[in-house]
Amino acid sequence: MSSNEYNAIIFNGFDKPLEEVKYPLPKKLAKYEILVKVSLSTVCGSDVHTWLGQRPFPTPCILGHEITGQIVEMGNEIKNDFVGNKLEKGDRITWSMTANCGECFFCKVADIPQKCEKLFKYGHVSSNEPPHFTGGFAEYVLLQKGSSIFKIPPELSDEEVAPLMCAGACIMNGFVMAGLGKCDYVLVQGCGALGMYSCVLAKEFGAKKVIAIELIEERLELSKEFGADYVINASKETEETIVEKVMEITKGRGVDYGIEATGQPEVIRSGFKMLRIGGKYIIFGAIYPGDNVTIDSHDLTTKCLQLFGVHNYSPIHLAKTIKLIQKIRGKYPFKKLVGPTFELSKDGVEKALKAQKSYSALRPAIIPK
Repeated sequence: MSSNEYNAIIFNGFDKPLEEVKYPLPKKLAKYEILVKVSLSTVCGSDVHTWLGQRPFPTPCILGHEITGQIVEMGNEIKNDFVGNKLEKGDRITWSMTANCGECFFCKVADIPQKCEKLFKYGHVSSNEPPHFTGGFAEYVLLQKGSSIFKIPPELSDEEVAPLMCAGACIMNGFVMAGLGKCDYVLVQGCGALGMYSCVLAKEFGAKKVIAIELIEERLELSKEFGADYVINASKETEETIVEKVMEITKGRGVDYGIEATGQPEVIRSGFKMLRIGGKYIIFGAIYPGDNVTIDSHDLTTKCLQLFGVHNYSPIHLAKTIKLIQKIRGKYPFKKLVGPTFELSKDGVEKALKAQKSYSALRPAIIPK
């Protein structure tokens, strides 16, 4: 295997400049490793939160965990992907954002492998020691034992697949967890990538009507292309008038499901107010330390409400998401979620992070030269 060195963009901590470094590729792969040449990596909101110092994080680190690429080399025990497709050099793939041991309590008993006791999470671990290539903002990624690999169907583009590795599969996990199915109304708070996938999956899972709430008018308009039937611009409303409008739409009953996809804990309170009796509320975005919110325990109990917290997903959820997007790709403009594109360089990655931070893009993309 080549001993040449290849580019990676390093995050060294909050308020420190990104750094462009070169790392060597491994001379030999372990039997369950895969070396992948990155084709595209999209910028998730959590990458920006890390960059802004909003959560503890190991450094130095290569950010990026929504990735597609091509197989360059495989360990000799790698034969098939997660769903049984034969894998070969040159195949386009994506993979679960975590690698897990398969043996601990959370893997075998609790069935929450994303909380594995020996978890390895792409784009979230130090790159200081070999294998170095641990995140998507680089020319290569070295996949670890315990990763679940997915061969990309030929009809799906990299742009359609990359965000599924985090945003899409996380929404799938939450909807399956909460048992979302045929219902009258689903409320989606926030129309970033999480919110757009929420609109799509709500419709595909059987919701008759989807209500989307967002501050940015352009995103509200786009949400209509992803399944939203009613849109409310939160920048023009108060919490009270938003609740009034949703209750009017639902004829005073409230929504069956509420989806928090904003990353802003303050919306949870109003989300609870808009649930019907027996309604369910799923939190996806408000996950960072100190994101505290007060809810009315009287409403929680007397209205028989259910609350679900979702963090990441298991490989089966990514499998389900890829299969669904493959089936419905003609109904929704998934490519509109990705872009603009930036080169893999210190300046390119910084511009991509700033585009995500400013809400001028849903999923900026970084493409190696």
